[in-house]
Amino acid sequence: MGFWVLLLCALPSLASLSPLRADLFFTPPIAANATLPNGSVGFWQPTVVTLVSGRSEAVLIDTLFTSDQAVALSDWIEETLNGKRLRTIYISHGHGDHFFNGPYMQRRFPGVEIVSTNHSIDHMATQLTPQMRTFWKELFPGQIPEESFQVLAKPLAHNKFTLEGHIFEAIDVGHSDTDETTFLHVPSLDMVVAGDIVYNDVHMWMTESTTQGQRDAWIRSLDKVAAVDPGIVVGSHHRQGGVDGAFNIDASKEYISTFSRLVTEAKSATDLYNKVLEVYPNRIGNLVLWLGCQAQFH
Repeated sequence: MGFWVLLLCALPSLASLSPLRADLFFTPPIAANATLPNGSVGFWQPTVVTLVSGRSEAVLIDTLFTSDQAVALSDWIEETLNGKRLRTIYISHGHGDHFFNGPYMQRRFPGVEIVSTNHSIDHMATQLTPQMRTFWKELFPGQIPEESFQVLAKPLAHNKFTLEGHIFEAIDVGHSDTDETTFLHVPSLDMVVAGDIVYNDVHMWMTESTTQGQRDAWIRSLDKVAAVDPGIVVGSHHRQGGVDGAFNIDASKEYISTFSRLVTEAKSATDLYNKVLEVYPNRIGNLVLWLGCQAQFH
């Protein structure tokens, strides 16, 4: 079940260009086949997907990953666009929960083009290994069809594309919550769609940042987002109702720095998990936190 929120409607300075509008689709946490240290069921992070539309065409930034999510997202897109054409889907990075819905989306929206940067496309292949197929299928049994495990994205020329004259620029930043990640800058909306570089008040995926060097690299990636000086910053993993402000950049940096400090103090994964919860009792998505804590001690 998804919910949408009008994010922004902006008129560009050039009269020849159409106005752009951005909307968010919110999908709530979903139960996973995993338990937390207290024995309760773990839930995957809540997620938002961004839809930017002009007078007649639209761009979607990222998809979701389960069969039910694909249907709900597509239904919402059709309702929101009200006859406009979904022309492009941009994938921000290589995690499967951001591109597995691709085959379904192409059937629902014939002719839609799925694109990303060369680096991110190369990294998507890491989600197709037997190990990662097992990870996703065991965590969400019966919810991810086999057709999801393919890379459909085509490389962007010069990491840019346009929608009705408005420029969308993909910025490669390297490591954040995984390698070869990007954000999408939409200057006409003073907006960055940050993928998994920026998190909005949920626990951050530290499973692939097990060294100080990797965590420092993530902070540098956040600095690259800040350098664009956006007014709106949409992080994919997102508390429902959370404001998409640039303050989430600094909040994400502070979380990473705190996590790094607590790693040096903790004696075990469980100890680290409890220490992080003491500092951030109100962030949601404890399964992602628990997986990240376990990774630090493997």
